Amino acid sequence: MMNIRDLQYLTVLADELSFSRAADRLNISQPTLSQTVRKLERLIGGPLVERTTRRSRLTTAGETLVEGSRQLLADLIRLEQVTRDAAAGRTAALRIGAVNPAMRLLMPRILSSVRAEVPDVRMTLHPMNSHTQLRQLIDGQLEAGILRSRSTPPGLAVDTLMDEPLYAAVTSSHPLATRGLASIADLNDEDFIMAPRDRNPAFYDELLRLVTDSQCSPRRIVEADDMWAQLAMIGAGAGVAVLPLLFVDHTRDDITFLPLDRKLGLGLPLVLVYAPNSPTAALTAVRRAARAEAEHLLEASSRQSTEP
Repeated sequence: MMNIRDLQYLTVLADELSFSRAADRLNISQPTLSQTVRKLERLIGGPLVERTTRRSRLTTAGETLVEGSRQLLADLIRLEQVTRDAAAGRTAALRIGAVNPAMRLLMPRILSSVRAEVPDVRMTLHPMNSHTQLRQLIDGQLEAGILRSRSTPPGLAVDTLMDEPLYAAVTSSHPLATRGLASIADLNDEDFIMAPRDRNPAFYDELLRLVTDSQCSPRRIVEADDMWAQLAMIGAGAGVAVLPLLFVDHTRDDITFLPLDRKLGLGLPLVLVYAPNSPTAALTAVRRAARAEAEHLLEASSRQSTEP
C-alpha cells in the first residue's frame, strides 16, 4: 500500500525532475529516493519516471499519480486544520439558513458580530423558506437556521428570538398613509398581497385567522412569490398587506408601514434552530448575536411606533 511519505517524495521529484536536487530538498540520499520510486513502480505495475543522464521525466502513469497525490496531500492539510478547529471548539465552516425578510437587517448584523468574535470562521448564508431549512437542518446540510415555526422536530434545539410586531403596509398614496397608527379592520375590503401558502402554510393560515378575527375581510388574495415581489406590488398600489417587523423598511418612499396594536401577534415566532450536539464557538456566537440583534430591532421598532 502507498504511504503519505512516499507520495510526498514523488511530488518533490516531479517539481525538480532531478533525483539529486529532489534528494537535497528532501534531505535524504539519492539511493533512498530511487528506492522509494522503485517501490511505487512495483505497486503500480509500471514505470513512473523515465531516467536520463541529464533530466528525468514523468510517464503518463507518473503524472496521474502525482496529480492525485497533490490533491490527497492538500486534503490532508485541510483535514488537519479542520481537526484543530474542532479541538479548539471552532468550526471551519458554518452554514446558516434564513428566511428572506431576515436578509435585509438581521442577518448582516448577526454575521458581522460573529466575524468580530470568531474571525477565523468561514460562514455561508442560504436564503430559504422555513420548511426547507428544517429539512436541511435534519439532514445536516445546515448548522443553524432563522425561520418561523411553532414546533421543532426531534433532535433540534430552538432559541426564540422574537414575536414580531405587525404592521399595515400600504402605498404612500393610500388614505391611511397619513395616519400614525392603523388597525387591521382599516384594511377591510382591500386586496391583500401575500406569499403563496405553500411557502409556509402555518404562517399563511395564522395570518388569515388574525385578519378574520379582526373583523377584516380581504376583497381578494393576490399572491406575490417572495418578499421583494410583495413589497414591489404594495409600492405600486396593487394591494395592502399585514407584515411582520422584518419586512419593514422605513427608507422606502413608496410604502408606508403603520404599526398595529402590539397586543396582536402571530402564533409563529421568529426562532433560531440548530443542532444541539454542535457546541462550537461559532454557533455559540451566532446564538448570542441573534438574540442581541433581535432585541435591538424590537427596541428600535418600539421607539418608532411611539414617536409622534
